[in-house]
Amino acid sequence: MRTPVAVASGLLAGLVLGLAVHLVPDPEPVELRARVAELEATLANERAGREREAREAGLARARSDAELERLDAERMRLLGELETALEERVAREADFVEFTELLSQVVPAGAPPEVHALLGREAPPPAEEPAPPDEEPGDEALRAREAELASELRALLVTERLDALQLLELGRLGDGHVGPVVLRTLDERGRPVGTLVAERLRLEGSRAGRSLTLVLEEGYEREGTRRFPFEGTPPGAERGGVRRLLLPQTRPEPWMRSCPELFDPEALSPVEDDGTWRLALVQRALNGLLEGDTELGYHRVVALGGVTDGELPAGELEQLDRHGRLIKRLLADRLRIAPAERGVELELRDGVQVRGARKDDFLLGRYRIYLPGARVEDWRAAGLPGLVPVAESPLASG
Repeated sequence: MRTPVAVASGLLAGLVLGLAVHLVPDPEPVELRARVAELEATLANERAGREREAREAGLARARSDAELERLDAERMRLLGELETALEERVAREADFVEFTELLSQVVPAGAPPEVHALLGREAPPPAEEPAPPDEEPGDEALRAREAELASELRALLVTERLDALQLLELGRLGDGHVGPVVLRTLDERGRPVGTLVAERLRLEGSRAGRSLTLVLEEGYEREGTRRFPFEGTPPGAERGGVRRLLLPQTRPEPWMRSCPELFDPEALSPVEDDGTWRLALVQRALNGLLEGDTELGYHRVVALGGVTDGELPAGELEQLDRHGRLIKRLLADRLRIAPAERGVELELRDGVQVRGARKDDFLLGRYRIYLPGARVEDWRAAGLPGLVPVAESPLASG
């Protein structure tokens, strides 16, 4: 039989052993940790692969979007070029149709079949009516002059280096005009950009202003498929008005010699000084009267070309403000002084007005300076040409 001391010692030993078992740590699970590390590495590689694939997919998508944008821009550019080419083709076809219509009006019905085929129409059957009567004796010469006039105008446009205009068709001569007329407008490269069509063509020139003006009446301008009637056309009308084409720095004398029928007969012969007036005194007296009132500005005569039958040829005037500063210059082939209903009027004909570098011709060949405050009695007392006879003027020579 065990003693109490032995029993107590046994219990104590068991208790110490139990505590030791629970307090001593388990050995480290190496295999488990290795497996965890392997799984973590695999997961990291998978994640990196997925991120790389996502980046590559985004880059490919960005490249695809940029390529689509480039292709779309190229498509829009090509569509624009196609639209422009179609518009130009339509414009060329319209110009050709218009030109053939004009030719159709000029080409007689009895022209050869080849001509009618070129115009896209069938030749009419031979007329069975009796032949028309012979032309008047002067008609043949008139037709020859019209053909010569067309050649002269084409040559003048070339010699004067007016490359922006090309004469296509010229009609019949009238009283101071010719028509109908068709002119083609060209750009700086010589490419057609429009057409001018008018019922009549007249010419105006200024020797003093060294300019020529082509006056087109009752017509229109065509640009592509659009048609613009000349300024002054009544509302709703397709053609009308007047278009004035000023050719600055163009001497009118060659045009007057080659095409006298298209000018005002009065403008063809320059007015010469008849020697009966003292020009220096005439200019001084005229300037003294013009400068009498400078509140709103005034005019001053710079040069006179002479006096003939009360008319002053080749006059040059300056328009000044009230401080004496130049506004513009007026150069005219003729200057006439005449009394008005109130005051005095100076009429300048066949000339130009120059403001800075800009040159404009006189509208309808006339430019009027009206002086409502001028006293006609004072102008007559000064003895100016056109107001008093030369025999009664103190400005007469001799």
